[in-house]
Order: sequence, then C-alpha cells, then structure tokens
Amino acid sequence: MKGSKFVLGLGWCLELAMEAGGMRRVEMVVRNLSRYMLVYTLIAILAGILVSCNYSPTFLSDYIMVIVFLMIYPMMVNVSFETLKQIKKSHKTVAIALFLNFVLSPFLYWLLCTIFGVPMDIKIALLLLAVAPASSMGLGYVGLSGGNMVSASMIVALAFILSLIVYPVTLHSLNIGQEIVPFDEAIKSLVFVLVLPFVLGLITREEFIERRNVDYREIKPYFSLVTLTFLYILIFVIFALKGQAIVKHWEKVMLIAPIAIAFYTIMISIVLLFSKYLAKLDYENNQAIVFTTVSKNVALTIGLLVTIFGKSGHMMAIYPAIISIFQIIFLMTYLHFSEQVKEWWMRG
Repeated sequence: MKGSKFVLGLGWCLELAMEAGGMRRVEMVVRNLSRYMLVYTLIAILAGILVSCNYSPTFLSDYIMVIVFLMIYPMMVNVSFETLKQIKKSHKTVAIALFLNFVLSPFLYWLLCTIFGVPMDIKIALLLLAVAPASSMGLGYVGLSGGNMVSASMIVALAFILSLIVYPVTLHSLNIGQEIVPFDEAIKSLVFVLVLPFVLGLITREEFIERRNVDYREIKPYFSLVTLTFLYILIFVIFALKGQAIVKHWEKVMLIAPIAIAFYTIMISIVLLFSKYLAKLDYENNQAIVFTTVSKNVALTIGLLVTIFGKSGHMMAIYPAIISIFQIIFLMTYLHFSEQVKEWWMRG
C-alpha cells in the first residue's frame, strides 16, 4: 500500500512539473550536468576537501544512506528492461559484453592492483567497481558515437540484473580468509542499495508506462536529474568527511592514477581488437560494447562501499570517485576519435 502511494505521489509531482512547462529546462540542466561531469566532479571533490580541512562535518554521515537511496532509485527507474525482449537479435554482442564486464574487467583490475602492490582497501574498492554495470552516461556515449542503442540498452539492463548475484559472490570471494565484512551485514546493505531500488524502479515503470500510458521519454530527464544531483552531493559529502585523511595520506590516493590509466588503455584496446578481429562485430555493436563495459557505474559502487563498510567505506569510496575523473577523460577522448575508429573499421 505504501509503495503504491509512493508511486502515485511521484506521478502527481511529475505531472505538475510537466504541466508547468519545465521539461525543456530540466533537459538542459541534465545535459549540462552530464556534459561537464568532469568539472562538477572536481568541484565536488575540492569543495569537500576544503570543508573537511576547515570544519568537522561529522553530522553529514547521518544522511549518507538517504543520499545513496535517492541516487540509486532513479537510476533503476531509468534502466530499460523492456529491451531484453529483443535479446535474440543481439545475443552475441550481449554475451561478449557480459564476459568483458564480469570476467575480464575484474581480472584486469586484480592484476593491476597486484602489480602496483596497493593496500587491501584500494583493491576491494576497485574490484567492486570492476563488476559494476555501465554508468548512465555509457548509453549517452553509445548514442553520440553512432553505436547500437538496442544492444547497449540490453547489456546495461542485463548487467544490472546480474549484479544482484555478482555483488554477493564478489563480496564472499573477498571475505575468504580475511572476513573483511560480515557477510550477513553485506547482504542487508545490498538489499537496501540494490534490491529495494530495483523493485521500486520496476513498480514505477509499470505504473507510468502500463497504467497511466505516459510516454516515459517525457519524464526520464527528471529521474536523471535526481541521480546526477545526488551523485555530486554524495561525492561532496564523502570528501568532506575524509578530506583531512586524503591530505594526510596523499601518496595512497596517488596510487590510483597509474592503475586507472593502465586499465582504461588496456581495456579499450582489448575490446577494439577482440570485437574487430575475433568476434567480427560491426562498428555499431563494437561501440555498444566499449561504452557499456569500459564505463563503470561509479555512483552505484560508491553507494555500496559507504553502506556495506560503514565509516571505513567512506575512505574506500574516495578511490572510485577519483577513478571517475580518469574514466570521463578516457571515454570523452575515445568518443572524440570515434569517426577515426569507424573509418578504421570500414577498411576491414
């Protein structure tokens, strides 16, 4: 009953906003927040460190769970699970993408962490990032580069569903021999961060699309706006809580840079060569794979770390936040050269 009232109330608010003619303004804001994600991320990080060095905002930790939920719930609403009905058309592309995302990506992060000899907390944070589904911007990049949007949507939707299984398995594997976090506590956190938003997202989509006959494309920007806004708020809060620790242990944070550079360089190269010469995929499906496997959902990873690992997770969440800076730079650079990639593809 409460879930139904929640969805009905949400629908009423959105209808008011649409009637007020705010859709175009919201789309412009979302476009701005997405296009300049690197700038806003850096602003949130620097503002958080500045606050941390001058104040002691420990009260912010009381609001983290609420911020995480408000960030992830709209993300789940925006995942298009309807595209899974067309999976037969792109089963090869989807299978390759899932292998790269859930097998190659974590192996590569594990290998790089081992080579660079990083502490255990960094390794855990990066391995959880490695098995994350694509970020919402991943689909945006696919569209901008002329990739196959149907394949990309299927990859993202299926990756989100599989993450409900992959995250517990990953945490169990990390727990073996060291008990980094009580497994039952980890499962409870996963239910709050993944399962509850997932279920509410499905209910919301069902209410809007099936019962109210609302064109979901008209209201999608509102959900994107909420996710992006609370992502930047969460990054600010994390750095506000741990800014002093970052300044004190800056050399630990610096270990992230070579790992990020190596990961994105190697991963993009492997995907390109595998798709072109081994899988024999067309350019459109290659772009779908690149942007949905190389692009990681940093927001989801940060949410998991701060809820599963408590106060220690606040520091661990800093690592994927820093990785996101490199992710944006590498994916934007690859997008810039997408025409050259297409020409190379056409030459055979």
